[in-house]
Amino acid sequence: MTIEALPSRRLAGSDGLGWRRVHAAVYDDPAETEAFATRVPELLLVLVTDGRYRIESRHGRTWHRAAYRPGSIGVTAPGNRSELRWRATAAGPMRSLHLRLDPGLLPGTGAFPDALTIDDPYVSAAARALGDALDAGAPGLYADAVAQGLVAHLAYRVNAAAGPVAAAPLGAADRELVVSYMRAHLADDVSLDELAALVNLSKYHFLRMFARTTGLTPHRYLSRLRLEAAAELLRGGTLPVHRIALMCGYGSASRFAAAFQRAYGCGPTAYRRGV
Repeated sequence: MTIEALPSRRLAGSDGLGWRRVHAAVYDDPAETEAFATRVPELLLVLVTDGRYRIESRHGRTWHRAAYRPGSIGVTAPGNRSELRWRATAAGPMRSLHLRLDPGLLPGTGAFPDALTIDDPYVSAAARALGDALDAGAPGLYADAVAQGLVAHLAYRVNAAAGPVAAAPLGAADRELVVSYMRAHLADDVSLDELAALVNLSKYHFLRMFARTTGLTPHRYLSRLRLEAAAELLRGGTLPVHRIALMCGYGSASRFAAAFQRAYGCGPTAYRRGV
């Protein structure tokens, strides 16, 4: 999983975060490049976060051009070789977020055409969400869920004639099985693969069916369970806050406190004092 001949300097990446279906990396891009070739085995999506430049991509003998600015997005299909060059059109730093999406998320991703630039609010929002998740050190369950939705949306763009299909809800027994598993693994980095396997569904169908049943994505539902368990521990005992944070799946007391504040309007210590 390497990017060949990329002239940019890597600033940060999702290595070590437990992301299974998407790899994210932030790059500092040079102001100007000679033509270079790059190829990755995954579906590659590049989001410009800083800088303005004119980029060119060659297929065969023809160079195609686009003006990049913050928010611009390019897509390269799995295994495709891209020949690129660019030049800055404004002063200032030039940075980009590279998302390498597992082509196994959905069948047929290899048929995606390359796109030097696409204009799609959903793709832009999902890419920014993964960038924010990288900054926050978000768990794999969240990143994998966003990646799943992003690839599904891109597949829909390719085959728009298929039309949307309404997801059926999970059955009561399957819902209880999944929720019980979540409750038993609050401290763990639970993945979409694990949850989908419990009910013998693909990740794509599980994600849609779970959301149809509960009104929440698996990540948000698990977050709610963790906070509810934490609140109960705060009300009923004297365990230190940092211990409760670890028991409920938060890697640090500060991250736990921020999530608890958003949900309950006060920090864990203030909550304990007020009950």
